[in-house]
Amino acid sequence: MVTPSGLAAPGDGTQFPWEGYDSPNAAAPVGAGFNLNASDMRFILDQIKIAEQHAATATPLNPCGTLVGNGPNQIPNAATGGELLPWGLRSVDGTCNNIVPGNENFGAADELSPRLGPIDLRAAESIDPDGPGPAPFGPTSYTQTAGIVADSEPRTVSNLIVDQTAANPAAVAAAGVFPEVDPISGTLFIPNVAPDEGLSAPFNSMFTLFGQFFDHGLSLVGKGGSGTVFVPLQPDDPLYIVGSPTNFMVLSRATNQPGPDTIMGTADDIHEHNNSTTPFVDQNQTYTSHPSHQVFLREYALNGVGDPVSTGELIKVDGGMATWDAVQLQSEDLLGIALADRDVFNVPLLATDPYGKFIPGANGYPQIATATGLVEGDPTANGGTGLTIPANAIRTGHAFLDDIAHHAAPGTFDHDSNPGTPKIPQTPDADPGTGDDALPGTYDDEMLGVHFIAGDGRANENIGLTSVHHVFHSEHNRLVPVMRNLITAADPTQVPEWQLSPGVWNGERLFQAAKFVTEMQYQHLVFEEFGRKVQPLINVFGGYESD
Repeated sequence: MVTPSGLAAPGDGTQFPWEGYDSPNAAAPVGAGFNLNASDMRFILDQIKIAEQHAATATPLNPCGTLVGNGPNQIPNAATGGELLPWGLRSVDGTCNNIVPGNENFGAADELSPRLGPIDLRAAESIDPDGPGPAPFGPTSYTQTAGIVADSEPRTVSNLIVDQTAANPAAVAAAGVFPEVDPISGTLFIPNVAPDEGLSAPFNSMFTLFGQFFDHGLSLVGKGGSGTVFVPLQPDDPLYIVGSPTNFMVLSRATNQPGPDTIMGTADDIHEHNNSTTPFVDQNQTYTSHPSHQVFLREYALNGVGDPVSTGELIKVDGGMATWDAVQLQSEDLLGIALADRDVFNVPLLATDPYGKFIPGANGYPQIATATGLVEGDPTANGGTGLTIPANAIRTGHAFLDDIAHHAAPGTFDHDSNPGTPKIPQTPDADPGTGDDALPGTYDDEMLGVHFIAGDGRANENIGLTSVHHVFHSEHNRLVPVMRNLITAADPTQVPEWQLSPGVWNGERLFQAAKFVTEMQYQHLVFEEFGRKVQPLINVFGGYESD
């Protein structure tokens, strides 16, 4: 074996710390990565206690103020620089991350996306929307609040970016002085060199997939209701088909805000768009951006009196990510709430604290918020399938799934070919498998049921992205028993504070502790490895700016 320094390893059986890394299947030795110790667990417990105190004292009129104060489980006030301290836990929806009065919603979910520059709604292209039909050929513009906007430039930009031939000056520059050219495709060989002059490992497809995961943690803008963008394909586009009437792509525009007339789709609509995720690097892809959503993604067990309590882990199937079927089954059996397939589009609002713990009703089950009050779940209702969500239930506006296989989405259909009558809901298909029966009146409930469920509803977009979700999901669940063992072995004096009673672990505290560490690991990956791989000149952390 040759060591990284070029020296031969000793032949006397001594093992250098790096020995074994030349084997692609070798496991990293214990201690090579991030390791928790008893001091870490004590610090995390202190932060959990701040969150617990906050959850117990916050009110609708004062949602963040009780985080700050002189108590043992509070953040010092602004006079002592408390707003700059990294204390407490992140709330699920991002509120109260900034405790400066007036800034409590900075970075929270369900807020309008802030703009860094003035809005620029430019003119687009002309289009004949119905071909030779009666509608006239005319210009379009992004100033429209409804209808069709024609714009070929997004596809042109995309093609330019992926063009690796000599026709692309950027590809020529990246290929170097003496480029290799593929004799068949004409593409240039572009060396895979990291932006720090090759000091770090080269790029790979997992880097790209992690980038998609990272992007999904920053924003999810609602789409639809504000018109459609037609992207015409040019004759030299690889997807262009000569003589085809469908040489275009179709995109939904971001959902605007209603104007003074309060009606969407009219000329006074406001071109601002809601972001339903927290834009913090906070692992909302795993833990959601709404506490009611998180409730359904936790794993529960029945305690000694038969009430559902958190085990500390995320719901799982065979040790991996849970499916929609599994989420529905746990909700029915343990939470007493029957989630119908159509609930996949909009999570019902529950009574929760800001950190994702449900507030139990008189019988110990979660409570659904309705227009007339709270309704408690009941696993014995409907013959043991759980309480049907009331028709007047309040919804969160957050979906369990934002990307669903086309034939598995429970939509509506035109049953009588009469545009004057409303469409009716599709019904589950009769096929016991996941194949498409191609019937307009059905959806594939089995295919819907095997979709993976994560904190972000886009987890099924591609299998590579799903694998990144799986890594962090599994890391959370790995940490829970590790933490139990660490507390017991390294500092037994802490055990009572992590247990509800002797031998009964506090799953709520374990959940928050595992979330704390997984979130921190993710932040390190983003800022120290992913971000600086894209741009090595990203500044080191220079302190939090509360404004």
